[in-house]
Amino acid sequence: MRQTPQREGILRVLNASDRPLTVEEISARMGEDRSGLPTIYRNLERFILEGWAETMLGQDQVMRFVRCNSKRHHHHLECEKCGRMVEVDFCGVEDSLRQLEIASGFQITKHQLSLFGLCSDCQTAEKRH
Repeated sequence: MRQTPQREGILRVLNASDRPLTVEEISARMGEDRSGLPTIYRNLERFILEGWAETMLGQDQVMRFVRCNSKRHHHHLECEKCGRMVEVDFCGVEDSLRQLEIASGFQITKHQLSLFGLCSDCQTAEKRH
């Protein structure tokens, strides 16, 4: 994939964020490399195909994008309080999915698991109050 200032800007914004971002948030953080929303969407679609980013549907039902560093299938944990997201570089549900395939007759080709909780900083803050 050819390097462009827009692609570099999008990746820089995603790399700097500890939480998933909407396209509008990405655009606002791009600074001088800002481009139109359709261009950002097209580049994000390409990043998803390349495995560099993923879409995340938040609890508010808004689509956001997150930079992924793992080259294999993985999941994310999202803090319900501050929105911070952590990439978990493994998937522990394969055995359960095989059982589900047998029981349902479906061949499962992919899955996305959303895990929500409280990060350690938010847990500590709650204990103080």
